[in-house]
Amino acid sequence: MTKKKITRANGAVWGFLTVIAAYSCRIIGRFPFGAAASHLRTFLYIALFMMWGYSVRRRIIQRQSRRYVTIIAFLIVFWLTVRTIKYTVFTWDFFPNVARYLWYLYYLPMLFIPLLTAFTAASIGKRENYRTPKRLKLLYIPVATLFLLVMTNDIHQWVFAFPKDAVVWTDYDYSYHFAAYLTSAEFVICAAVTFAVLWKKCRIPDRRKRIWAPLIPICLLILYQITYSSKVEWLRVVFGDMTATSCVLYVSALELCIHYGLISSNTHYMELFDASTIGVRIVDKDFNVLLSSRCAMKLDRATLQRSEFSPVMLDGNIRLSSTKIGAGYVIWTEDMTALINTISELENIKEELHDSNDILEEDQSLRKKEAQIAQQDRIYDMIGQDTAQQILLMDALIEQAENAGGEEETKRVLRKIVVLGAYLKRRSNLVFLAEKYPEIDPGELKLTIGESMDNLELCGTVCGFHTTLSEKIKPSAVIAVYDLFEEITERSFERMESITVNADKVGNDLRFIIRTDSDADLSDLAAENITVERDGDEQRIILEIRA
Repeated sequence: MTKKKITRANGAVWGFLTVIAAYSCRIIGRFPFGAAASHLRTFLYIALFMMWGYSVRRRIIQRQSRRYVTIIAFLIVFWLTVRTIKYTVFTWDFFPNVARYLWYLYYLPMLFIPLLTAFTAASIGKRENYRTPKRLKLLYIPVATLFLLVMTNDIHQWVFAFPKDAVVWTDYDYSYHFAAYLTSAEFVICAAVTFAVLWKKCRIPDRRKRIWAPLIPICLLILYQITYSSKVEWLRVVFGDMTATSCVLYVSALELCIHYGLISSNTHYMELFDASTIGVRIVDKDFNVLLSSRCAMKLDRATLQRSEFSPVMLDGNIRLSSTKIGAGYVIWTEDMTALINTISELENIKEELHDSNDILEEDQSLRKKEAQIAQQDRIYDMIGQDTAQQILLMDALIEQAENAGGEEETKRVLRKIVVLGAYLKRRSNLVFLAEKYPEIDPGELKLTIGESMDNLELCGTVCGFHTTLSEKIKPSAVIAVYDLFEEITERSFERMESITVNADKVGNDLRFIIRTDSDADLSDLAAENITVERDGDEQRIILEIRA
């Protein structure tokens, strides 16, 4: 038998012996000069139940359950105290009315102990911050109502009925009415609910075998109260102290619930601490060892003190750590070998990943450069395809300039080269802008066409540009009008004295109007969104693009 079991058995034995001693005092109290024995009996019972209340307050784990069991212990002591005052101070012979109300006060613990026991069962297994729901607290109302009926019994006699011809109402001559049976029913219902909840919540093996033990004192209590209420003479002679008998049976039932694990308690912590696989010890403020687990390392006090402020690494990759508790410290050791090996492996993996990351970054950089070069090649190919005709024309003009017969002829060809060069430059710029931006500022249109017009003016052509556009436009619209402007320029270069461009917005569409006095036939430029009109010597080409 373990030390803890011996201690627990000693507690049960001492409790049993105390009850036997108190019962013996009751028998002795019937003899002359037995008043001292009666007082000793009261002292033994009150001391026993106060110690029990202190014990369960230390053993019950869940805070709400602990509070309810403590209140139950208080009500038991209150019950015994009221009983003692009733029989020793305010006796029936001298203070019958006061004694009667003290008798009524018995029903405060008799009614509320069963209810609090049911609340205790409902709290089992809940979290530390659990509070009894308000819907359950409503059960206080009917129980409190029954208690008020008892305390006001002199008015209505719904609980105890006294003879009409009685001069003094005492507990020797009365009968039960319906409210008395309600108080008994309240006890039976609460007891049944308590054990049903404990049965449902119990997670220990063989609960069917264990649930019957606490039922024995409860059944005995029910049988005792029925027999006592029936005024069986031999019972009142042998177990006439109804208060003490009821309290002993109540406490026996609760203690058996704790003993068999139906109510959780911290009864095996010492064995758990001793058998722990963690090397742990509890020391006082001076680092004197108070408790140590079986596998704790043997360390001197100086080594233990070193762990007060920070962990200490010992030989063999053992780390010594501590934390402060109420009256000292808890100190434990941990084998850090696995963690250190893991950290070492992670460091190696980190270095490998770092090298791999450098390779990946280099590869990513190369891929990015390749993608940029491919993108540039694509754009250059696009520019080459879109301006292939102008590039061929430029080659032809350069060759023509080289083979020109005179200065005037050379100047004329160079003017064309300048105008065509401005187009190639600006057209390429628009392609780059289109790749980079979905929309561009309308000022880009003015700069693009404006540069070509500046070169045309050098050739003697009068140019004009006007726009009312203020919102950003798509690069494709600028490219479209610029390509049309270039086409007109190339066809009418030597037969054009003026050209103007007007850009505005009509509804949701962009509208570009190009006017020129060229006599070149531009009618073939007409398309779905291009209109070519001639008014005398002037031609008007209208390009409409949906924005």
